[in-house]
Amino acid sequence: MKLTIEMKANPGKFHELHQTLEAFLPMIREQKGCRDCRISRDIEDGQVLTLAVDWDAREDLERYVRSEDGSALLGAVELLGETSRVAIGRDLSWGGIEALKRMRRKTEETER
Repeated sequence: MKLTIEMKANPGKFHELHQTLEAFLPMIREQKGCRDCRISRDIEDGQVLTLAVDWDAREDLERYVRSEDGSALLGAVELLGETSRVAIGRDLSWGGIEALKRMRRKTEETER
């Protein structure tokens, strides 16, 4: 299961966004089911960063999204990103960050 988050930094916040994402990498890589995690910078628009994470299964992704680290990542993307879009799965069907928020709410409701 692939999670791709593409975000354009708020004006003047690129380095802060980049450093924040770099700080998340080791934490994400330690998560159960994380196969690979990397950040890339768009060569056409240098203010755009992409976080790509490969998970063994959707359950691993959902577990991360509802964790404290997952919540902190979503908060950082919203705070430092001017725009963002999310793709879950291999088809790269793009949606908003709301897709991860819905996943977070859905899994919380299922656990009750």
